Amino acid sequence: MAPRRVVFMGGNGHCSARLALARPALAAAGMEIVDVAYPGFEGRPRAKDLDGFLGALSAQAAAAGGNGGLVYATGIGGLIALCLRARGELLDVPLLLQAPVLWGLERRLMPRLMRLRVARATARGLFATSPFQRRFVRRHFMRPLSAESAAAFFEGYALCAAFADFFAWFTPNLLRDLEARLRQRSEALRRVSAWWGGRDRVVTPDELRWTAAALGTTWPLRVFPDWGHYPMIDDPEGWARALRAEAG
Repeated sequence: MAPRRVVFMGGNGHCSARLALARPALAAAGMEIVDVAYPGFEGRPRAKDLDGFLGALSAQAAAAGGNGGLVYATGIGGLIALCLRARGELLDVPLLLQAPVLWGLERRLMPRLMRLRVARATARGLFATSPFQRRFVRRHFMRPLSAESAAAFFEGYALCAAFADFFAWFTPNLLRDLEARLRQRSEALRRVSAWWGGRDRVVTPDELRWTAAALGTTWPLRVFPDWGHYPMIDDPEGWARALRAEAG
């Protein structure tokens, strides 16, 4: 039997190294993962605008079709996946959102601050400093990272030329546009579910409450009490088992 296919849509600063520990566990569970390559990440050229960015993802995301596939979107990848659905794409496969960044973009302080150019420049510089990296690892990972894994994780931010673009593109005006388009395409809001880590300190399930109010729909939520924001790194075997059970 062919492996179940999962199309992975990462968050800002994502890099393939974030899935390095999980790939063997997924293969052992009969899963194949397709890591969507975002323009402007890992040294790739940036897209000139959001339409160009989304267009570059279309063919890759379509690889989820058939064979019990699903799209797994984490962080801002959740909003990217909804943007694709609003364009009429990814409608034939389930969408699993893990700790997505959604309508909280216009409510939470950090995204509001990051719309300022100086804040974006400062934030990217912080990710390159050792004290910030050590604090980030202590706060957001549920188990110690090896020096090699930590270096690979933060290199994703260093090589992410599109880091600031996301804060410029994903704005309240975009949310208003998405609300209108998604309401006209009701099928885009179906076959969506959410996972959250009970120890996630990056983003909270308030995102779903705010999103439900904006879109007039509620998606089922499953909470994993021991997970943080990065279960594919903290607990790759457990994450793979959960994905395999979800895919059926």
